[in-house]
Amino acid sequence: MKIRTLSLLSVTASALVPFSAQAQTAPAPAAQADSRDIVVTGKRAATNARVEEKAAPNLINVQAAEDIVKYPDFNAAEALGRVPGVSLAIDTGEGRFVNIRGIDGNLNGTTFGGVTLLNTQPGGTYFGGGGRAVELDTVPIGAVDRLVVRKSGMPDQEAEGLGGSVELTPRTAVGLIKPFFEGTIGGGYQSAHKNGDIFIGEAAAGTAFGPDKQFAIVLTGSFHTDKRGFDDVEPGLLDAVQPGTPGDRVLDALDLRRYDYNRRRFGFGGELDWNPDAQNHYYIRANNAGYTESVHRSILQYRGLGDTITTSGNIITATGVDARVTLRDEQESHLNFIAAAGGRNDFGKVIVDYQVSYTASTYHRDYDRNSSFRRSGQPTFTVAYDNMTRLYPTLTATSFNPSDPAQFKLATATNATERAHDREYAAVLNVTVPTTLLGGDGTFQFGGKLRFRDKIDQPNNLSYTGVPATSLSAVLGGGPYTDYYNGTYNVGYAPSIPGVRAILAPLAQFTSAANAQRNAQGFFNDTENIYAGYAQYSGTFGKLGILAGVRVENTDGTYRGTTITNGNLFTPASRKSNYTNIFPTLQLRYDLAPKLVARATYSTGIGRPGFLQLLSGAVIDTGNLAVSVGNPKLNPTTVNAFDAQLEYYLSNSGILSVGAFDKEFNNYIVNNLQQNTTYVDSSGTSYAGYDVTSYTNVKTSRARGIEAQYNQKLSFLPAPFDGFGVLGNVTYVWSTFAIRPGQTSRLPGTSPLTYNLAAYYEAHGLQLRLSLSHVDAAIFGVGGDAGFDTFQDQRTQLDLTSSFQVTRNMAVYFNAKNLNNSPLRYYEGFANRTVQREFYKQSYEAGFRFKF
Repeated sequence: MKIRTLSLLSVTASALVPFSAQAQTAPAPAAQADSRDIVVTGKRAATNARVEEKAAPNLINVQAAEDIVKYPDFNAAEALGRVPGVSLAIDTGEGRFVNIRGIDGNLNGTTFGGVTLLNTQPGGTYFGGGGRAVELDTVPIGAVDRLVVRKSGMPDQEAEGLGGSVELTPRTAVGLIKPFFEGTIGGGYQSAHKNGDIFIGEAAAGTAFGPDKQFAIVLTGSFHTDKRGFDDVEPGLLDAVQPGTPGDRVLDALDLRRYDYNRRRFGFGGELDWNPDAQNHYYIRANNAGYTESVHRSILQYRGLGDTITTSGNIITATGVDARVTLRDEQESHLNFIAAAGGRNDFGKVIVDYQVSYTASTYHRDYDRNSSFRRSGQPTFTVAYDNMTRLYPTLTATSFNPSDPAQFKLATATNATERAHDREYAAVLNVTVPTTLLGGDGTFQFGGKLRFRDKIDQPNNLSYTGVPATSLSAVLGGGPYTDYYNGTYNVGYAPSIPGVRAILAPLAQFTSAANAQRNAQGFFNDTENIYAGYAQYSGTFGKLGILAGVRVENTDGTYRGTTITNGNLFTPASRKSNYTNIFPTLQLRYDLAPKLVARATYSTGIGRPGFLQLLSGAVIDTGNLAVSVGNPKLNPTTVNAFDAQLEYYLSNSGILSVGAFDKEFNNYIVNNLQQNTTYVDSSGTSYAGYDVTSYTNVKTSRARGIEAQYNQKLSFLPAPFDGFGVLGNVTYVWSTFAIRPGQTSRLPGTSPLTYNLAAYYEAHGLQLRLSLSHVDAAIFGVGGDAGFDTFQDQRTQLDLTSSFQVTRNMAVYFNAKNLNNSPLRYYEGFANRTVQREFYKQSYEAGFRFKF
């Protein structure tokens, strides 16, 4: 039997057709209206989230909107980073991608209201070649009603997700019986570049109407702007010095980068529901979310630092050094649009639900102008520095003053645009039949899904002709910045964006041979269709709950690109791929006591090869006997996952849980170099004796780990101390794969240790929370050997959130983010070989929330 509230929610979200909705007794009719009312106002609460976790047949973590706003998170990625087992990858000071249990985000699944969420920028995902990781910074918190992280999948859900999958649930009109209106208005300040232009606006409203209030509608909107600034030092280390040997931090180049970002994030959505009677439900829903971002980046670049060097103790002296100033003027937009329509019909002994949907993720780079001011005709100079004992070395330059703009002349300018889209049409049908066939109170469910996807990327790289040798003095945009990086560096003046635009506006643009190769190499036009069917049984036998079933998915893809020979011969290439996978599962849940639940699960999943890994086009260099090419014959990565977990549910939505997992992967995808081999291109032409760089599958790899969480409000203490509480979760992952022939390493993107800690107070209208998040170092890029692997360093961030309920309908809040000024840092091979370090400093936000 089903609880009707959860049944309806499972239709609109397509996220939970689970055991929780199928294995309990249906409520009496008088209770239905109350429980349906809770769906809209109460399902945003932590209490309902914990009930959902406990009742689910599979392993899930639920973060309700009530808990999401207890942290100073701007987007869905950052909110997910608070969930046990989820690690956050940041960029430009914000969370962007998430890994689940250490697994690369390209190999996990994401849905929004049950509809598959797609990647916007295929070339912007991490670990190279993926193009599948969803940029969750496109989804503002105001567009999300709740987050669900599924760590074991079920047959009625997408099989995508080696580490797990994420469901972002929008506001729904299901069960709405009375009007509501709520929202947030706020502003803020970011201390890195002293920017105060921050605005936060969110609103949601809904009502029921029509005869017997059969119709219900909910509308949401959010808008968030900020101008983030941060400083970045990027040393280029001399590769000729082997990492791990004495003196292995000789600089070959050094970039001192000053960033200013202006991001305008938005999300708008709505749902219309029609409930003609208790047995029938229909809905239409649309959501549009994303952002437009403008980038102003000026760089003082030192070049030639490794050409001629002498060493005296820890001091390295480089002669023949030159410098230049560059400007990047770029604007891009990321957008996710989703539309869905569906319904549910209860025919007594048979329940049918269905949905058709369209989703489109787009990336537009409107312009990306890069201008270089060089010291034409100027003598080179000498630089002395200590990169052995200092984390970021000071430079002592002879006969060079960065603050003299007259020495720099405009030398070159380029522009780039890009259009990428990822679109999918889908239809799903589920049929549920109550049954006592096996002697338990259960249901049998079967159905299928069709997904038709096309993904295109069209880059266009251009150069300007006739660039005038304009002095930097004529187009000053700011500075001199003599105290860059807390007074460590003098980076001089930044060029003016309006000034440089005025110089470039009348100039013609052209496609050089190098640009033509980049354009052809980055272009692809792929189609990927998935045909899925499943059957599952779920039921209860006393204290034991069982879910068993199987899903079958056929993937039929065509991957198109361009073969490039010697940089000037461009030949269209296309290859097909077709494979079928079977995904069985068995998930057991046992009530040891009313508040104590034990789980044991076996589940399976898939991570399809990245679109850039599948790229049919090759770059063939006959002079150097070298080929770089994707591999359309890659097998998908699959997993056999085993979980065991013990959960004790405490009062006030508290929990104490501990668990272990083992993920055994088949056909994990790695970089591959075959030397002195024969390559055959798509036209059948053979190239013998070539070194071929591509991707290949390795037979086995694994990730094993433990997970624990504790959340308890200390309500047993006397007032006013009864509002105190503590929260903590920790995940540790051991992983291994064949990173290179004869060498193993932990999986890319896998942070061995992640944890969240928080101390909070919630009572008498006051909420205070001090939270700490930690993510260990992870492999970011694979090099030719271990010394040249790139790592994203460990990061620990401290945040403060607070609010006070002024009246029944209004609260004021204040948040402070990154109180400890935790940087984003990358290193090469060894932790002391820094190659990038960005400081974001603190950001502050204040405003009020209202609810009527």
